[in-house]
Amino acid sequence: MGNFRKLDDDIFIGPQPTVQDLQEAKQQGIKTVIDLRMPTETTASNELLTKNAGLGYAGIPVNKADLSAKQVGQLDAAMKGNEGPFLIHCATGARAALLLSLNQANQHHWTAEQTFDAAKKMGYDLKTSPEFSAFVKQTLA
Repeated sequence: MGNFRKLDDDIFIGPQPTVQDLQEAKQQGIKTVIDLRMPTETTASNELLTKNAGLGYAGIPVNKADLSAKQVGQLDAAMKGNEGPFLIHCATGARAALLLSLNQANQHHWTAEQTFDAAKKMGYDLKTSPEFSAFVKQTLA
């Protein structure tokens, strides 16, 4: 779990977890893993690995080239419909920061700049990705 950032008592964010990460997550009290990777990105099933570690699983496939505001709502529903604390991940954590910061923006009525600042505090600069930057501005317009 060394690669994951604890954002608060209920949310950890980061890259693809290893089997050891999942075991440590369970020991640290994580209840549900929210996986934002496309199924084709991994050779092993993240759902199977997560369930084998004794954790709940929610999958929201997010393709960087085909982002949708619907995915922000799916993250919100996954967090409301499953038991936390949560470990939210993708390959690097950037898609996780994107959706999570947009979810927070929707709840708090943030501007794009406030959303970028929130993601930066999570450790991810969404402005460096043309796709992510445009998506934030488009979603909050």
